[in-house]
Amino acid sequence: MFFTDWEGPWILTDFALELCMAVFNNARFFSNLSEYDDYLAYEVRREGYEAGYTLKLLTPFLAAAGVKNRDVERIAELSAKFVPDAEKAMATLQERWTPVVISTSYTQYLRRTASMIGVRGELHGTEVDFDSIAVPEGLREELLSIIDVIASLSGEELFRKLDELFSRSEVRKIVESVKAVGAGEKAKIVRGYCESKGIDFPVVVGDSISDYKMFEAARGLGGVAIAFNGNEYALKHADVAIISPTAMSEAKVIELFMERKERAFEVLSAVSIPETEIYIMENSDFGEVLEKSKRMRVRLRGLAGELG
Repeated sequence: MFFTDWEGPWILTDFALELCMAVFNNARFFSNLSEYDDYLAYEVRREGYEAGYTLKLLTPFLAAAGVKNRDVERIAELSAKFVPDAEKAMATLQERWTPVVISTSYTQYLRRTASMIGVRGELHGTEVDFDSIAVPEGLREELLSIIDVIASLSGEELFRKLDELFSRSEVRKIVESVKAVGAGEKAKIVRGYCESKGIDFPVVVGDSISDYKMFEAARGLGGVAIAFNGNEYALKHADVAIISPTAMSEAKVIELFMERKERAFEVLSAVSIPETEIYIMENSDFGEVLEKSKRMRVRLRGLAGELG
């Protein structure tokens, strides 16, 4: 088994962003929710809050707009854009190993898009039943009207506004109905598999803030954390950084570590894939790797590559 995030390493889409565009036509609204998520998880470190809970925060607004499970699945299929060679890379790995995909995104999206490239492994995502959420009319109108306000704010003013909104009992009730997979849950899932399956060298791939705790879990268990076009949060906690426009690069690195475990570090420099650079982070200039990785993220993912 190997462990991997979904958005970033395999699919270019940031589905929460795509939902906001499809339903509200407002990318700034989502980027502000994402910034608030980073703020709660990584700056103030609010008790009980995990990086990657943006999907919990977004749920009341989507429910207010009348989004149902079938809408999520339909938008998932229409918006899906995969990392180049993702299907080939996944097929290569699945010839020998089972992928455990751990994503912060909604399970409706994860299941649909994973099936599109033939993933046959275990899938873990954020669970919510939109069909069962009833939003009172007054709250529905208020949530829809405040979207543009949230999009217009920044900094402390934004954080105060969202603190106020999510402290309200009727909004909190919807948020708490979502069974989210955030950074802490990702780490717990990795530890659970390692314990139950006797895995002594977990190989974990991710790219963002929601992956840093499972990176730390893997390293603590004697394994390896691999950042694929990672942002600053991921790179700070990674052993290996891959900067590449093709999923075949991560397939090769995963293969090496699955076969050779810690001895794979000795042969990483021999990996030769066009437009691909592989770094062992403890031996590399962090600033240089970060700048190259950020450029590749934006090249492949556009606005989604700039988010936490």
